[in-house]
Amino acid sequence: MNCSFDFLYHFVREADSFIDFHTHASYEIVYYISGSGTTQIGKSVYAYAPGTFTIIPPHTKHNEYRHTESEVLFACFSYDNAMFNLINGLYIDHDHKLEHLLRAMQEELGSKRNYYHLTLHGLLCQAIAEIGRLVDTTDSAGTTNDKVNYAKNFLEQYASESIDLQAIASSLGYSYDHFRHFFKKETGYSPNQFVIRKRVENAKALLLHTEKSMIEIAHECGFSNAPQFSMLFSKHTGVAPRAFRMDNQIV
Repeated sequence: MNCSFDFLYHFVREADSFIDFHTHASYEIVYYISGSGTTQIGKSVYAYAPGTFTIIPPHTKHNEYRHTESEVLFACFSYDNAMFNLINGLYIDHDHKLEHLLRAMQEELGSKRNYYHLTLHGLLCQAIAEIGRLVDTTDSAGTTNDKVNYAKNFLEQYASESIDLQAIASSLGYSYDHFRHFFKKETGYSPNQFVIRKRVENAKALLLHTEKSMIEIAHECGFSNAPQFSMLFSKHTGVAPRAFRMDNQIV
């Protein structure tokens, strides 16, 4: 396997920032340590989350939009595809082994100790091998159960934000209809119902433990406005938000 390291950078990118379409002459790994957003590689759109990474082949157009502040590691390298082909897409680093390898590469670059070039080459070989294992065993995001767990975790973590369900489905390799079908089969709820239920649960906590207004709670939990919040809360709980707060006050 012939491979060589080009560069590696560590950045924290601001929320609501955007990188327009661009290409690199070599392979690129973009590893998402934290944050959420979308990235388009070629014609495919993916929703990233902490612990996911993308593989971008040489000369492939890609962009990135961050919904929240995102901490990333990205590295460029050459690779001859002798052992296996690196296919563009978004993948999950379940055990964070790839993250540890990238951080070790970052440490070597920072220290520049004797023979660090040799160590970097060895770490790159390990990283490529780990990517091969993840690609072979996860089918771009794992088994169906793994994909449901990934989607559930993502939706729970970012329920209060604007969520692109189409992008999440695409990142898992499905059409939205297929994604909705297997998600509901595994959880009992459609993705949209799951998000609304999570928002209602978050709103309950704020109603009970804070004195925030209905407008503040609606905004913080991801509802469009106070009337929508009241309508959906009443639909799922059988009682209006104000009545829920009053009925559950601790005297």
